[in-house]
Amino acid sequence: MANEKKPAAGNRREFVRTHVPLAERVASAIIVVLLAVIGLAIAIKGKHFNPDIFAVRTDSLKSTTAAVVGKGGTAASMPETKTENPVAAEAPKPAAEEGSGEGGAEGSAAAPKPAEKGQPLEIALAGIKPMSDTEFYNSDNLFEKIDGRAPAYQGFNVQALRCRSFNVLAAAGSFVDVYEYRFDSPVDAFGMFALERDPKGQPLDFAPDGYSGEMGYFYRQGAVYVQIIASDVKPETLALTKAIALNRAKELPVDDHGLAGRRKLPAAGMLADSVSFVLENAQGQSDFKDVFQAKYNFDGAVLPYFIMVTQPDDAAKAWKSFQDFCARFGKAEVLPDVNGGKIFSAQVFGKWKVVYQREGELGGVFDATDAGKAQAFIEKYLRGEIK
Repeated sequence: MANEKKPAAGNRREFVRTHVPLAERVASAIIVVLLAVIGLAIAIKGKHFNPDIFAVRTDSLKSTTAAVVGKGGTAASMPETKTENPVAAEAPKPAAEEGSGEGGAEGSAAAPKPAEKGQPLEIALAGIKPMSDTEFYNSDNLFEKIDGRAPAYQGFNVQALRCRSFNVLAAAGSFVDVYEYRFDSPVDAFGMFALERDPKGQPLDFAPDGYSGEMGYFYRQGAVYVQIIASDVKPETLALTKAIALNRAKELPVDDHGLAGRRKLPAAGMLADSVSFVLENAQGQSDFKDVFQAKYNFDGAVLPYFIMVTQPDDAAKAWKSFQDFCARFGKAEVLPDVNGGKIFSAQVFGKWKVVYQREGELGGVFDATDAGKAQAFIEKYLRGEIK
């Protein structure tokens, strides 16, 4: 029948609780109130900082000043010693003594050597006044001034940094920062300059290896990489920033030793912001060192080009080695000589290389998509038609 109840499944009893005792209801209400009170207390406590919670309990550190007792707490190779002052025995030696002399800890790192003070950075221009003394840094402690960027500078053999800030008298609160990074050679100075070059920078007419940005001037002069940076874009500040940049370019000696490859990069068609420098292992070749590179607009195509200047025998050896390398990983073909230059063309991993060697000069187009245009560029260069 429709009204007939179905029997319960298994041995389970059907039970419906229709009455909750008063004690349970009171206990539930108390728990809910307590939770609300605790939450409110946490919220109030969180809005008020209590420094005592984070205060250092110096009395808890007393145990760390005692000498280590027993062999379990010392290195097996260290002999046990006795001293009347165990705390002094464990004190670190001055930085100058670490790692040297009798008893020096093996593998300990000495503190950075402080930079020697050199000639102050004086700039004889009206309208500026030094804000402080000249600062000096060397390769060891350069991180103190440019932490995070120091390893790149050390990679290019930076020797020293001299820097100083100057107030702009005509603009209250404005100043100009002057940085002069000295490297071991003009080539390394150029390498660092090229690494940090802003592709949006505008070329300078007073420094071939330089550019200007919105708020500063950056260029290589001899073995020095110069950075002149304004604090703001006020006309007075920018005018003195340029004046300082011109002043330093005149004061610093001109030295292009080792930059013959840079000077041989053709100017025609060069993309001004594309010049770069590879210290070693250019094109994946151990014989390719101090290589300069740039990109060129040629016959509607953009061609990457590299050049290296070295001894004739070394250039010939590197050219042949590169030819063999390309033949091993692709397809290489020797082309007819042009104006005393030997040439080979190769397709490697779908891209073309056309490489020449003439006396102590080695260069070529690489990673080109059009073999004909790459070859035409090199042949025109060797004939002197691209300068």
